[in-house]
Amino acid sequence: MNRPEMIHLLTGVQSSKRNYYTELKRTVDELQRKNEQLNIMNKMMHSFNVNMSIQDMLKQTQEALQAAWKIDRLSLAMWEDGALKMADVYPENTAFLPEGTAFPVRSSLYFRVFSAGRDLLHSVQQTDAFFESDAFEALGLCTVWLFPLRSRGAVIGVLGLASHEAIWFSAEDRSFFQHLSEQAAVCIENARLYQEVLLSESRWESTFRAVADSIFVADLDGTILTRNDSAAARWPDAKAVLDFLPSRSFFQTLQKAIPHTEEISIQNEIYECAYYPLLDQNQLNGIIVYLKNITEKQLMQAQLIHSGQLAAIGEMAAGVAHELNNPLTAIIGNTQLLLRLSTEETKPLLDDIDECGKRCRAIIRSLLAFSRQEPSAYAPCSLNEAVSEALRLTGRQLEKQQIELAVTMDPRLPMIEGNVQQLSQIAVNLLINAKDACLENDGDRHVAVWTKADENRVSLFVSDNGCGMKQELLDDIFHPFFTTKAAHNGTGLGLSVSFGIAESHGGTLSVASEPGKGSTFQLALPILKRM
Repeated sequence: MNRPEMIHLLTGVQSSKRNYYTELKRTVDELQRKNEQLNIMNKMMHSFNVNMSIQDMLKQTQEALQAAWKIDRLSLAMWEDGALKMADVYPENTAFLPEGTAFPVRSSLYFRVFSAGRDLLHSVQQTDAFFESDAFEALGLCTVWLFPLRSRGAVIGVLGLASHEAIWFSAEDRSFFQHLSEQAAVCIENARLYQEVLLSESRWESTFRAVADSIFVADLDGTILTRNDSAAARWPDAKAVLDFLPSRSFFQTLQKAIPHTEEISIQNEIYECAYYPLLDQNQLNGIIVYLKNITEKQLMQAQLIHSGQLAAIGEMAAGVAHELNNPLTAIIGNTQLLLRLSTEETKPLLDDIDECGKRCRAIIRSLLAFSRQEPSAYAPCSLNEAVSEALRLTGRQLEKQQIELAVTMDPRLPMIEGNVQQLSQIAVNLLINAKDACLENDGDRHVAVWTKADENRVSLFVSDNGCGMKQELLDDIFHPFFTTKAAHNGTGLGLSVSFGIAESHGGTLSVASEPGKGSTFQLALPILKRM
């Protein structure tokens, strides 16, 4: 080839074609590389979702990056509780610093990137004296590239890319990784927020389920949408709250859209019921029903009131006993002396005086024993003894009202374990109620008292032929402050206290009644088991 041909080849058309194809190939390679990066980015962003764990996100990222770069390890540090802490590593077996390790403000590459807000490409050297140097050396890393993670204009953490090889990265690679870190920051922050929402929802649901009181969420017609564990255990088959709640209060809350609270009786128990409207932008969507069983609380209040009354009676009885015991002692003592000198004519009169004096003394002692406030000490005792004590206190009242009293007590009644004074209190309450019921009867008035035993328990029955009660009232009569008597004639405490005493003895107090025919109360107590 001669010199002109050489010059023509270098400067002519052939040279232009060669340069053109070289430039075109380089441009195509760059476009292919950018397209590959876009595909990697698109694949990663599509694979991320708020349900993924941080570990899964790092795994997806590392697998996608390996298609174009030799990335062997990804690490994530997040800002938490005022410190930059190690959050996660992939693969997991490349973890060196424990999760939650805080990076020091000084001598830490991660914290330098976090505070400066700029990426850092670091080639690992044996002479490095950084906080992370031991980890880099132990894991055999040669290249580490750290990128700040930004979300809403603030740095929230650091993403670390690492390789076991010394890698050269181009300016386009840096631009890609910066964009990747920005997208990863958004995804990680969204995932964290979503996990916080899930955790908050889980805590709320756990709290909702664990509340000891019953909670229902119902729609506008009362259909139950959800309920907590307590409500499910108490009303497992209920489909609507109106199956067991009064409709008046429910619809009153619907109409006024304001909270409403009341006390109601459900299946022989007292509940404090609160209705709360569910409002969304002033639109009523449902009702929250909160039910708290206050039966025991009411019973305790009733017992406190009753104890106060008994304390007052005790003080009065002590004063009466003090005032009467002295003259009674003189009367009984003098009567005994006169009986020694009595004649046939005076002896019957003196016997009556002696008997009445002893009766008065017994009544005073019974009243003191009945009202004495002592700890409930249980001991083997006879139910007949408690009934006899009650009859001594109330028998005269029945006699004055011309009520015929029939008493039949089983002499072979087995022993029970209990408190005679408390059991006598039950019998007194039942006898007084029977007397009051009979007073509403214009005809003959009868009260029958008897005791009997079966295989496992002993029972006291008190029956009257008084006014009786309607069936719908029978569920309420053992509730504190419920009474069928006039306001001046009853407090509604007697039966509730008696019911509590019966339960504390392991027994039951029940009633059968029919309007116009009378009522029969039964106190049943377990027989004392001999060891």
